[in-house]
Amino acid sequence: MPGTIRRSTEQEPYLHPAHDRFLLRDLVTAELHPELSVHRGQIAPGGEIRPHCHDRQSETFYILSGEATCRMNGQETLLRAGDCVIAPAGIAHGLKNDGPEPVELLALFTPPLK
Repeated sequence: MPGTIRRSTEQEPYLHPAHDRFLLRDLVTAELHPELSVHRGQIAPGGEIRPHCHDRQSETFYILSGEATCRMNGQETLLRAGDCVIAPAGIAHGLKNDGPEPVELLALFTPPLK
């Protein structure tokens, strides 16, 4: 397969059906990369990625901008731009935006979620 360039601004955003006020853009799916999927997300003020876990995937969040409260391992931690969270398969995790600005993030899944 030849190299590929994906621009997040060219991907159509959609509301995640299981979370609150969380927009996603699918940048890399299993079709492009059999070992990884990459998604750009935006949690609107007051929005939340509800606590959940994945049976097969490890999920890594990288916060690009804004602040979000991460719930994982029975603890809450405030995340800021530049922070990274790794949630292995089977570990419940969630993010909530209690601030006035959107939270921009990248979510990476191994193996791919989609």
